[in-house]
Amino acid sequence: MTKIIELMPKDDFTLYIELSNHHKIIYDIKPRLHTIRFMMLRDLELFRKARIENGNTVVWDAQCQLTIDEIMTQIKR
Repeated sequence: MTKIIELMPKDDFTLYIELSNHHKIIYDIKPRLHTIRFMMLRDLELFRKARIENGNTVVWDAQCQLTIDEIMTQIKR
């Protein structure tokens, strides 16, 4: 199973994500900042606090998180 091994939140509201299979993803969260689920991340300081949990989830707090599966689904669209 692929794991997130590196995560860097960028000032342009993108996430640099490196996976254990050596793939690298730039995930742009800006389109989702207008949703209730992610609107709190408009605060850049909070956005920068993203962390990896269990190797498969990007977490800001208990209510605001993204799984690697969700990220991959969004990329495929």
